[in-house]
Amino acid sequence: MKFFLLILVFWPGILAAQVELNLQLCRDMAIDYSKEMEMAEHQHRKAVFDTKSFRANFFPKFSMVGFGFYNQKEYQYKLKGGYLPTYRPGTDGKLEPNVVIDPNTQQPVMGGDGKPVFQTYAFLPDIQLRLNLREVYMAGAQLEQPLYMGGKVRKAYQMARVGEKMAEENIRLSRSEILIATDEAYWQLLRVNEQTVAAVKYLQVVQELLQNLRDAQAVGMATPNDVLKAQVRYNEAGLMLQKARHGQVLASMNLCRLLGLDLRTELHLQDSLRDTVASEIWRLDTSVGQRADYTLLAQEVDLKKRQVALTRSDFLPQIGVSAGYGYGGGLKLNGDDEADATFTAMAAVKIPVFHWGEGRNKIRSARVEEEISRLNLQQSADLMRLQVTAARFSIKDAQKRVEMARHALEQARENLKISEDQYQVGMENLTALLEAQAQWQEAWSQWIDAKALLHLSVSQYLKAIGKLD
Repeated sequence: MKFFLLILVFWPGILAAQVELNLQLCRDMAIDYSKEMEMAEHQHRKAVFDTKSFRANFFPKFSMVGFGFYNQKEYQYKLKGGYLPTYRPGTDGKLEPNVVIDPNTQQPVMGGDGKPVFQTYAFLPDIQLRLNLREVYMAGAQLEQPLYMGGKVRKAYQMARVGEKMAEENIRLSRSEILIATDEAYWQLLRVNEQTVAAVKYLQVVQELLQNLRDAQAVGMATPNDVLKAQVRYNEAGLMLQKARHGQVLASMNLCRLLGLDLRTELHLQDSLRDTVASEIWRLDTSVGQRADYTLLAQEVDLKKRQVALTRSDFLPQIGVSAGYGYGGGLKLNGDDEADATFTAMAAVKIPVFHWGEGRNKIRSARVEEEISRLNLQQSADLMRLQVTAARFSIKDAQKRVEMARHALEQARENLKISEDQYQVGMENLTALLEAQAQWQEAWSQWIDAKALLHLSVSQYLKAIGKLD
């Protein structure tokens, strides 16, 4: 199939040539060319990547970290010194203030400031500090692992899996839409092809009658009025043929558009409009669960259900740990740079306590959305069952119409033969013969329409039960 399309793309001369097609080949070409199908496949690929990205949240995250900092200014500080009290070991081995004890009262001697007087004091000179931040840097590795996030990681992954399944069903849905459009265009082209054949045949019959009348008029056996009547009918038949050919061109261009072919391509269809359908079609499973759109709605319900749990996880405790190992330096104090490597570890816990009912109301809102999607599924399922029943009846009605059109065509053909025989022997006038010809052409046209409608009804029924693939 793809080789066939490549030939049509790279050899434009072939585009104006004849192309032999059947229904299955048209379907394959339409699927390959469809932009909607390509977008659906890209959406599925995106859903697969999203699932993989959410799955990665189960595992530790390893990162390389680092930073550099530059500050032109050098900061200078002074720690003021002075006299500091001293301490001495006590009898219990602990340090106790080295204060002066009054021998009479055995209490510490108090100074004029109301503070105890120490026997000795230590002198601390002023300390000058210079802080340099011109070349601060750090580089290392960090490991992060969520331990418990209220189920958020698991529920997000499960929702991504549901999204992936929905993308798969969306491909099926897009495929069925493309196929039904292709089937409609295919049967329409077959219909107008046969209508053109019928119009040509009708024009030939009227033309032959018109020529016979002209010959008869030349020898005085037909009136000018008879010739005029046949001429009017001949003009109508010519207009009918022109409309049929225009419809044939438009139908061919429409099918070429769906297949990605040049609109001027001449198509030869290998199928024909049969007046019967395969009996196996009535034994197919008709449950709506096979339909892609039903599955999408059911998965949406599942998605909303998991959304409730995901919303609840935002208001449950969350625990995570991280660890790192790095090397840093460049921060200089009084000209000294203490660059070194170090290991760090951290655990974080978040426990929601009171949020003014935010969590409870968000969970209720998510549950309402779940119920809405469930009701939508039930309502849509009823409509789908109605569509299946209607499509089944449409096939039966189309079959009945084909049968009636076939009988009408046989009767019109027989009536035309009788009219021609009676007209030849003078037992019937020209008006009756022209009317018989018109009835024959109309019956033939209705028979063609009935067959085309039958095939289209089958395609619509297969789509309704999810079997159009």
